[in-house]
Amino acid sequence: MATIGSASKRSVIVGIILVVVAGCTGSTTSSSAPSEPTTAPPTSSPDAVQAVTDTLNGGLYRFGPFGDSPSFSIVATGPDRWVGYPDWAMDGPEPVRADAPKGIGLSFFSADTVFSDPCHWDWKGTGQADVGDVKAPSVDAMVAALRANTYYTSTAPKPVTIDGYAGKELELQMPDGSYAHCDKDDPNDSGGHVFVLGGPGLYTQGPANHWHLYILNVNGEPLIAVTLSYAKTPQKDVDTANKVIKTMNIKA
Repeated sequence: MATIGSASKRSVIVGIILVVVAGCTGSTTSSSAPSEPTTAPPTSSPDAVQAVTDTLNGGLYRFGPFGDSPSFSIVATGPDRWVGYPDWAMDGPEPVRADAPKGIGLSFFSADTVFSDPCHWDWKGTGQADVGDVKAPSVDAMVAALRANTYYTSTAPKPVTIDGYAGKELELQMPDGSYAHCDKDDPNDSGGHVFVLGGPGLYTQGPANHWHLYILNVNGEPLIAVTLSYAKTPQKDVDTANKVIKTMNIKA
């Protein structure tokens, strides 16, 4: 999942808040001494919740925490061979991951602001996209702000309830074409970024990215769960991503 501050999803696996994943991918060295093969210890239960790793195995994983105090976390399935980002996101399997034109990704985060101009999001002049200029502190306010934006097209919202928490779902279609004229987090980067929401630094993963948003009210805190795909993404991958969100367990 490309995030602000990452030059390449292949060369840098994490963005601004994901640098912790580097500790999970230490290099190995050879030794002249013989060694016994090692295997991972068995889990105590097929339903055991795991910490998010680089490569997921089809089991349950914990994401978060999200929101202000009291915060909440999410337990969700990490589809087999998908790529995990500790705390908040997953991509489809290598080598495509979330890249255009056939990639898939999903993300969880909390946000309460929207960018009125997703292409020109650096309205503070800081090179960071952590706070949008349109306040959206509730589910209805966020849906209204997204629907009012003309940079992308949006569908009419529908009510949704996931794990007992109510909210709205809607879809956004990003424009096609180059984003080189958009704001940049790195002046040496030839391409720009498009940000929809303030928060962890999730930007569109490529031109014509399609977002399916689930916006839930978790004890007064907006929870955003989103799948990111393209017109050519296999439908089975889209269905898998949406199922992960619809079956997640919210620990509030």
